[in-house]
Amino acid sequence: MNAPASQGDGPESPPPRPDLSILRDDDEYEYRPRRGRYVKWGVLLVLVVAAVYAWRTVPFDQYAPWLMPEVETATVQRLTAEQASAVLNATGYTYARVRAAVGAKITGRITELHVDEGDSVAAGDLIAVLDSEDLEAAVRRAEAALIESTARLADAVREEGRQRRIVEAGVAPSADLDAAITTLQVARAQVGTARASLDSVRAQLEYTVIRSPVDGVVIERTVEVGEMVAPGGFTSQQSTGALVRIADPTSLEVEADINESFIARIELGQPASIRVDAVPDHEYTGELRQIVPTADRQRAVVQVKVTIDDRDERLVPDMSCTVTFLEEGTDQAALEAEPKILIPAVAVVTEGGRSYTWVVRDGSLVRSSIELGLEQDDNQFEVLSGLAGGEVVVRQPGPELVEGMRVREVS
Repeated sequence: MNAPASQGDGPESPPPRPDLSILRDDDEYEYRPRRGRYVKWGVLLVLVVAAVYAWRTVPFDQYAPWLMPEVETATVQRLTAEQASAVLNATGYTYARVRAAVGAKITGRITELHVDEGDSVAAGDLIAVLDSEDLEAAVRRAEAALIESTARLADAVREEGRQRRIVEAGVAPSADLDAAITTLQVARAQVGTARASLDSVRAQLEYTVIRSPVDGVVIERTVEVGEMVAPGGFTSQQSTGALVRIADPTSLEVEADINESFIARIELGQPASIRVDAVPDHEYTGELRQIVPTADRQRAVVQVKVTIDDRDERLVPDMSCTVTFLEEGTDQAALEAEPKILIPAVAVVTEGGRSYTWVVRDGSLVRSSIELGLEQDDNQFEVLSGLAGGEVVVRQPGPELVEGMRVREVS
C-alpha cells in the first residue's frame, strides 16, 4: 500500500472533469442535416419555378437557339419605277444659278442699311448707304474749279480774237497772236481737266449708294450700321468684301459630283429625279444641263449641273440632295407607275396550281399565298398580290416546314 502523503506535500489535485464536447457535437450533428435538407428543397423549387416561367415567357430561340432548324432567307424587293430606270446616283447641293455678292466700291462707313436676310429685292433696289460728307465737299470743290477754268477759257477766247484783229491790221506782230492761241488751248485743257475731276468725284459719290444688281432674296448679310467697309473686305466682312449675298430662287439648280469612271453613263438632256433631304415627302424632276469640262484631281470627280423643273418655295440654296439619273426617254408618267414587288424564284412553292411562300415573322414561319406575274430576267417573279415588299422569305423551302415553326435565319 502507498503511504499517505505528508502534510508538507501541499493540497491534493482536484479530480478531472468529464469531457462533454462529444455530446455537444452529437447535438449539432443531429440538427444541421435537417436544416440543410430544407434549404436544398427550397433552392430546387425556385429553380423549377424560374425554368417554367422562362419556358412560358422567353422565346425558345433565346435560350436554346441551337435546337431550331436553320433556313436560308431573302428579302422581298419593292422596286419603284425610278429604281427600275435608274442609271446612276449622285449627291450634291442646290445652288442659285443667278446670284451676286454685293460689295462696296470705295471705303466708307455704313450710315443706312435697308435689307435683312430673307428680304426680297429687285434689281436697282437700295441696299445700303455710306457716309458721303467728304465726297459731297469734293464735288463742290470740283464744281468751283470747273467754273474757274471756264471763266479763264472765256477770257482766253476774247484775248485770242483781239490779238487776231490787231495782227491782221498790221499793228502788232504775229508772235502776240501765237501767244494768245497757246493761252486759249491751255484754258480749254484746264476746262477738260476740271470737268473730268468733277465726273470722277460725282462717280465716287454715287458709289456711296449701294443697289442690288439682280432680282432675288438676301440670303446673307455680313455688316451692320456704323461699320467700315472696303472693296477688299474690312472688319466683319468676308474675304470677298461682300456686304450681302443675293440669290434668285427661281434659278435654283443642283450641283453634283460624278465619279470620273461613271461619267460616260450620262449625257446632256438626260432626265433626273431629285430628292432633297429637307423635303422628304416630294421628288423633283429635272434634266442634266451641263457637264463641267474638267475633273478634280484630288477627288477624281467631275461636276455636273442639273435643272429643277418643278421647284417650289421650300427649296433654298445649299440644301443637300440626291440625284438619280434615269434612262433616256423616261417621262413623268412612267415615274408615277406603281412599284413592282419582286420575289426570288427559289422562294416560291407551287402546289395544285397555287403558289405560296414561307415568310419569317418574329422568328416563326407563316405561310403566305401569293399571286405571281411575269418572270423577270434575274430569276425573280413579280408578285401581284400577297406581299407588300420588305418581307423576309425562306429560300428553297423544304417539305419539313410547317406553320408556326421557330427557325433560325441565315441570310
